[in-house]
Amino acid sequence: MSYAPHTTLHTSAGTGRALNLTLQRGRGTIIDQLLVILWLIVIPLEFPMAAFLRYPATALVLLATIVYWRDVLPLLKRGAFFFLLPALCLLSTLWSDAAMLSIRFGAFMAVTLVICAYTAARLDYRQFVVTVFVASSLLMIGSLLFGQTAYVGGLDGGYAMIGIFPHKNVLGLRMLILIIAAIAILLDRRYAPIWRLAAPVMMLPALYLLLGSNSATALVLLFAGGLLTALIGGIWPLAGRVPGLRPLLISGSIVFIGFAGLAVANIYQVNPYTAFLERLDKDTTLTGRTQIWEVGNQLIEEKPVIGLGAGAFWRPDVNQATRISTLFGAENNQFYFHNAYYEVMVHLGVVGLILFLITMGKAYWLLIRQWLTAPQAQDGFILTIAAILLVRSFTESELFSVFIMNPMIFWTGVFMVLFSDLRRRQTT
Repeated sequence: MSYAPHTTLHTSAGTGRALNLTLQRGRGTIIDQLLVILWLIVIPLEFPMAAFLRYPATALVLLATIVYWRDVLPLLKRGAFFFLLPALCLLSTLWSDAAMLSIRFGAFMAVTLVICAYTAARLDYRQFVVTVFVASSLLMIGSLLFGQTAYVGGLDGGYAMIGIFPHKNVLGLRMLILIIAAIAILLDRRYAPIWRLAAPVMMLPALYLLLGSNSATALVLLFAGGLLTALIGGIWPLAGRVPGLRPLLISGSIVFIGFAGLAVANIYQVNPYTAFLERLDKDTTLTGRTQIWEVGNQLIEEKPVIGLGAGAFWRPDVNQATRISTLFGAENNQFYFHNAYYEVMVHLGVVGLILFLITMGKAYWLLIRQWLTAPQAQDGFILTIAAILLVRSFTESELFSVFIMNPMIFWTGVFMVLFSDLRRRQTT
């Protein structure tokens, strides 16, 4: 059966045109856009207040996937390689000490990818960015109206704004996403005027909440991520008009960063790593992460090839997991190694790590390739989120987690590249 995504999508968009409603013009209907806003708010685990809606919302998206299977199925086939990692997680039930948890983890990881594929098949790129902007804005307004200031425990505890989230870092990162989306919208004239007007309005309270969260991570990423978004969405397109300017920008940036690092470390005799952490009132163990990684090293030595099984470590009947989660004030052993590579190695061993690295390498290559070959197809939003995830992979486990906001944005962007490839193949 031949697949014609462009024709099919325009046919299915008739309902949206009949209603004469849309948040952002594109192939997706108003129903598609509202459904994506719903899952962006409800499905990610970082928002436990909506936990009672998580499964119904997931079921609703899966139902929509079935309804629009002609759009989604070819995309799932195109991205079948990315399901090898969830498949390995399911396979790990054969040696896991907690088989049901491994099945749950693998199934949820697969469902995460299906949700992202559905979103990529139904929405244009800019429609998706607008849904992220709207969903984040609603959470920001909720945090302003009903948010709290609480004492955050752990090795780096203190009072901070947490909004309507369970932790200050979650609030900080959610507001970071909102600000990055706002910057991307401001720099691209293809967004509807209402969103370009709303973007700076929403940025100010989002910045207030981000600063109030006292999240050093979010603050650093705000500077780096905002600069990267502006570079990709604003400076990079302009540089394309001058022959040779883009390579000059890349090489110049690399040289500048290299010389700046040498100057700080050698001329001023400053260790930028420890100086930076001290400036942010952080200890050099990265808020105790190095202690967690020591436990990870011990576990990896015990089962280095295939690991303990997906999701099999962080559970109440594992003494080491209980000790760590208690130290950091986590409830019910809901904790992580705060490093994606440790997380994979402990649960899936070297085999899992190799597959994880190949999977991530292919996903990042797809995003970078599209940026280099068709920069007009996207702005800096998805690429900035991808860069943030890559940096955070050394101190957080997001990239090997399920139902987490940033990775779901990332995977939606990857499937959008695959959708573009499918449509291009049908037109040639």
